Amino acid sequence: MKIAPNLRQELDFLQDSLASLETGVDARARQELLPLRQRLDGWAAKVAVIGQVKAGKSTFVNALLHWHDFLPSDINPWTSVVTDVRINIPGDPATGARFDFFTETDWQEIIGTGTRIRALTEELLPGFDSELLRRQSEEMCERAQRRLGRHYHALLGGQHDYEHLSPDLLRRYVCAGPGNDDGLEREALGRYAALTKNASIYMQLPEFAVPTIITDTPGVNDPFLVRDEITCRSLDRSDVFVMVLSAHQPLTDVDIALIRILARQDAKDVMIFVNRIDELDEFAQAVPRVLADVAQRLRDAIPEIDFRIVAGSAWFAGLAIAEDDSNGSAREAADNEELAQYLHASYGQVPQSRSQRLMLASGLNDLKSTLSELIDQGVGSRQLGQFRGDIRAELDAVLFIGAQEQEALAQQLGALCRDTAQPPAEDPETAIAAIRALRDSVVARIDAADAEIERAVATSWAGLESRLNRAVDAFVDGQKSVFQDRLFGSGGVDGGDGMLVIDTTPLQDFLETEVRESFAAARPGTDAILEQCIDACRTIITSRFQDPTANINLSGLPYDSFTSSLTSTRRSLRVGLIADRSWAFWRKPSVSLGKTVAALRTIAAEELRAPVEKILAAYSEAQLARATAGMSRIRVMLRMFDTVVNEQAQRLNQEKAERQRQTASPKDLATRQRDLRAALDALEQRMLTLSSLDAALKRSEMRMAA
Repeated sequence: MKIAPNLRQELDFLQDSLASLETGVDARARQELLPLRQRLDGWAAKVAVIGQVKAGKSTFVNALLHWHDFLPSDINPWTSVVTDVRINIPGDPATGARFDFFTETDWQEIIGTGTRIRALTEELLPGFDSELLRRQSEEMCERAQRRLGRHYHALLGGQHDYEHLSPDLLRRYVCAGPGNDDGLEREALGRYAALTKNASIYMQLPEFAVPTIITDTPGVNDPFLVRDEITCRSLDRSDVFVMVLSAHQPLTDVDIALIRILARQDAKDVMIFVNRIDELDEFAQAVPRVLADVAQRLRDAIPEIDFRIVAGSAWFAGLAIAEDDSNGSAREAADNEELAQYLHASYGQVPQSRSQRLMLASGLNDLKSTLSELIDQGVGSRQLGQFRGDIRAELDAVLFIGAQEQEALAQQLGALCRDTAQPPAEDPETAIAAIRALRDSVVARIDAADAEIERAVATSWAGLESRLNRAVDAFVDGQKSVFQDRLFGSGGVDGGDGMLVIDTTPLQDFLETEVRESFAAARPGTDAILEQCIDACRTIITSRFQDPTANINLSGLPYDSFTSSLTSTRRSLRVGLIADRSWAFWRKPSVSLGKTVAALRTIAAEELRAPVEKILAAYSEAQLARATAGMSRIRVMLRMFDTVVNEQAQRLNQEKAERQRQTASPKDLATRQRDLRAALDALEQRMLTLSSLDAALKRSEMRMAA
């Protein structure tokens, strides 16, 4: 089946519309349209596959790509690198891969956070040894140095590019390799994984009707914070999410927290895939119970959203796809009576061939159908709506400029057709000066709006920063009893491993709500500034011209709502503190309980500082992205004036030359009149074509809104 075929038609229409617009303007105007062309040609549906470690995400992606055992799966060293599978992206190689490595700055951030907290620990709690914390923060760096030796520093900030792909190649870069690193060969599992920041894989797959990027992520419960952060930043940039759950543990609190954050964003869609049903006992009877449980828990946690849930087995799909004999016995064992019962109960049919039975039971066809619908009718449609609005705004500008050119040509032709030379109704130089004055007024309004938006964004950001920091302080202060109980109570430190583990779920939930509500409160203010700027510029323009800006509006702008996925990076706080003496040390009368707990609060707050900074950065990016998209449409009005001023100046010189040629021979005069009529006829034909394009864009907008 084709994924997102309807959107393919709309994308083709918009690309053709932009091509028609490009052919209807001169070279200078085409240059102005180049950024829009690049954005449209570079658009892709962005699908992220998320879930807990070992939920079967990579196996699922392999099945979705119809490529058995391509991404590393079903091995102990799971995927540890965000991997973007770039499908049918214009300009990409037909096949191959690129692996980008951490920069020196990235490593300093990784190591520096641990070093900073370690120093703080040693300063405030000299009786503790923070060696464990240091080992955690530097573990990946040390592994990379052991594996890569003298090549380590040369690789930082670089990348490796390959023209061909293989599973062994990917395992070198995206798997967290196991065990002893001594004597590793270049082909060893996970050789570069510790240093790899992200991987890009290039593919051409006809099944995907539109360009698509499928992101395979490390588990959202990956213990390494930097990996977790990179995963969550990739989620902020994705549009459709497939949450892969294990049928054995179908929905955890971490899953629900992440689903809630993603699903509450208007511009994102979430679906659920309950994987590994093949591992359930009597799965024909168990699957309905699992699905009912997942649906009920989602309704209880997020009642305002009706989620699409599909059950299946990526392993079944892999068996159906694999053509090698090595999987023959596994296929035969899986194709049993229980499978037939499940197919009959779930689909009302049992296909004839084994591959068809396994593929139907895998749920992959149901998932593709749901994914196609989400892209076609959801996020993809909304994003192409923004392109449609941008094209219509540019078309308005071209029609306005064309109308001014028509008027100027008609005036020139009229002047030549008179028996005697007459001055134009308005002095051209005066007209140009008046247009320049209007342009300056538009510039002033746009500059004022820019400054106002900048102030509004800064105020909103500062307010959110203050509230988030206060929330962190309040949360940490509220942990005094927790610190006291775990340090001085009978239970000691959690787990006996020297780690103070604090549940941050209440704090994370507050941060999520605060970010979402802050954006919701700030967005109308930014939109109001944009609307006021449009109205003011429109008033300036209509003081001299008929309104050419009817299609310049804020429809389809990005980020109607926003909540950063980074708010779910960590659901617990682990303060790594190990005493170099017995815990009885803390019971000495000379030790101040208040100072000890205060020190731990300071260390915990430092641990939470970096995530808050990342949340604020993502928040600011979303605000600016929406404002920039709106201002880019408003600036179309400015380009209208720039073009008209240039055209009028050129006409002024031509009219002066025409008046000087009034004494020319009748033959020369007739030739000039003929040239002007031809230019006017060609322009009128071009304007008719552009008007037809405008009508087609309006029909497209109505069709997509239906």
